[in-house]
Amino acid sequence: MEKEKFFSKLNITNYNNHLENILEKKAFSEGVKNILLNILYKIETAFDDYNKIKVETKTKKEVLESIIKTIDKDCKEIELVKPKIDEETILEDKRFIIEKNKIISYPNEKNVYYALLNLQKNKFRINKDYTIFKEPLENIFNSGYIMDLEEIIRDFDGWAWNIDVSSIGNYCFNLVYQNIRILLGQKFIDDCILNMNRINFIDKLEKKLDTMYSEEVSNKIKELIYEISILEYIENNEHKRETLLSEKAKLENDFNEINNKKEYLQNIANKKKAIAKEIKVIDEILNNNRVLREKFKEENKNLNETSKIFSLSEYVDKLQEKRKELLKNLRNYSSLMKPMNYVKNKFNIKKKYDLLNKLDFSKDLNEQKDKAVIELQINFLKAMQERIGKTEVKKKLIEYVYIFRYYKLLYINNKMQIKDVEEIKEQLQMAEKYLITRVCNLKIVTIFSHNIEKNYEIVSKILESNIIDLDELNIEFKKKDGKILLNIFDDNMIDKTIEYNENEDINLKLGKKVKLFI
Repeated sequence: MEKEKFFSKLNITNYNNHLENILEKKAFSEGVKNILLNILYKIETAFDDYNKIKVETKTKKEVLESIIKTIDKDCKEIELVKPKIDEETILEDKRFIIEKNKIISYPNEKNVYYALLNLQKNKFRINKDYTIFKEPLENIFNSGYIMDLEEIIRDFDGWAWNIDVSSIGNYCFNLVYQNIRILLGQKFIDDCILNMNRINFIDKLEKKLDTMYSEEVSNKIKELIYEISILEYIENNEHKRETLLSEKAKLENDFNEINNKKEYLQNIANKKKAIAKEIKVIDEILNNNRVLREKFKEENKNLNETSKIFSLSEYVDKLQEKRKELLKNLRNYSSLMKPMNYVKNKFNIKKKYDLLNKLDFSKDLNEQKDKAVIELQINFLKAMQERIGKTEVKKKLIEYVYIFRYYKLLYINNKMQIKDVEEIKEQLQMAEKYLITRVCNLKIVTIFSHNIEKNYEIVSKILESNIIDLDELNIEFKKKDGKILLNIFDDNMIDKTIEYNENEDINLKLGKKVKLFI
């Protein structure tokens, strides 16, 4: 991390120079060029704070190089539109519009930066075997990935951390993505993106969850991510809802077929025989010139002028292509008949059907989604508690303190943060109390009260502070008007004051400033 900070400071001028060289070749206005250079400056200024708050992020180098590459390769035109009071604009209520390689945006760094992130090619591609879940999962992970990077200049200005609630976009996508980023780590996500063409992302994600967390918690997290992605996907789209209902019926039929093992395997065997016959016919045609010519004339005779096969060699290519496709299908059917693949295929069909069957498409989808998001948070916290219990390294436990602070202040909707959601509070308190007890016992964090419950309450409130660097945070208890005041200082300025009764069991000398971390 320290090496990365040094590298970034050393090379930011080079990044600016590189971007200026690219902009010289672009037909952008001076206003656009200034905004793009300011974006680079803001990322540089805000990144260290962004990284401190979130603990695990992409490196500054990766973020800067990625945005410069997008400007260079993917962005051909940027049109800035000034908002008009009491008049409709081309953007209406949107932050920006993307038309192929063109961006239309209001003239500010945030909106142009958001547009550039959305201009980047999708990072997450889901295997087509996931059928109905492919688009919903791609939607949730790609959107979450963009919102994760938006934070750099959305919530950080080089001086403070202030969450811009109005610009978060889809709270659900952001929360699910942050859950997975925290549970599996930024390195896991970066490695998956780097190898996306060679891996099955969801399969890898599921196996990683299974490895790191208990079976019950891992299975629940996986199930809820599928559920949320589907509900979000169809919430305001009747056509997609109907498509899923049809898919549900098909999955039920497929499961009934595969559940009758003898009949299922016999049907596949019959399909293999039919394919083998087709291949045999093609081979007989290709191996006999007379028959080949006759079939060529016969097939062309039945085609209209625009569809006729140009030459005999083209007809041979067509037959060979068909033979190749038939062989591929034959191998697929043979694979399906293998005992392990049969069991796996049956499990996957049932899993998809059960997930769809759990959802009630006739009821309020938003209500079901909100319930699933809350249930996901409860299981996320259970997973974090498991992880804390396995950790003995002090540095890692300090990172968890930062992670919990960040997580508690995430917004679940446009009004409420995680820390304020009643349905989550019990599990949040259990996991956070477990972490605070461990860091206090290991003498990582100052013990403010010998009463465990009171000590947890004090530390928990301290961790709701928006002060960026908890290492620099100072705490002081003072007596005033029969009350005990807890002052939280950012440098020499009071950031927050909490009031307690005078008879509270406080472990520190009044008027003395202490650090959170020992």
